[in-house]
Amino acid sequence: MNKLDIYKNQDYILNDAFDQAVVNIHIQKEQNGYKTYTVCGCEPGDGSTTVAINLAAALANSGWKTVLVDGDMRKKKGYKRLNEGASVGLSEYLTAQAQINDIIYETTTELLYYIPCGEQNENPVRLLCSTQMENVEKTLADNFDFVIYDMPAVTAAMDATAIAVKTDACILVVAMGESSKKGLATAVSTLDEKRANLLGVIVNKVDINEYKRYRRSFDYFKKEKYADHARAVMKANKKNNRKNA
Repeated sequence: MNKLDIYKNQDYILNDAFDQAVVNIHIQKEQNGYKTYTVCGCEPGDGSTTVAINLAAALANSGWKTVLVDGDMRKKKGYKRLNEGASVGLSEYLTAQAQINDIIYETTTELLYYIPCGEQNENPVRLLCSTQMENVEKTLADNFDFVIYDMPAVTAAMDATAIAVKTDACILVVAMGESSKKGLATAVSTLDEKRANLLGVIVNKVDINEYKRYRRSFDYFKKEKYADHARAVMKANKKNNRKNA
């Protein structure tokens, strides 16, 4: 089987940003045993797939056996370049058209594996909540150091939430200057209400000059504009949950 091509990022500034994320994830693994993550945007177009790919590649480059799962079965598999050359994917396994070993592809990045979304499906939420999906989750958790699920935006569909509640943690992606506060608030509230473990926010599409000044724009809860708002929403939700308990 041919290896799927994962582009190698040569931007040292971007690599520095993801290295910081890797450090945080490593700490979470050491302290809490976290190894499965949902990566999703708060709104469509936030660039969560780019973040998920780079994060998975950074973990693999750090020596961790990592698998990236494309969980967006709402789009045709040709929508993402990574799916080129993949004959079967997640949807085929979940509909009993393929074996699990058939959908796990090696990539050109050492220690990085990939599961494509497969053919478009009209009822992806049902598939994501199936016993077959539970088998996928268990198999990957047992055989990889890290599992990264690349999911659609939280505000676009329930797909991301369906997986986020089952993974060890969730990372929310927002786009600087594009994501709305309302979209962020809705995404945080949705994840919090469903008891997903929202670990933090990665701010994407940051102006490179601004990143050089702050140096931590991609790190968890380091970009004040979105971080403060996200924390405020989570704090308010916790108060409401205590009142309703």
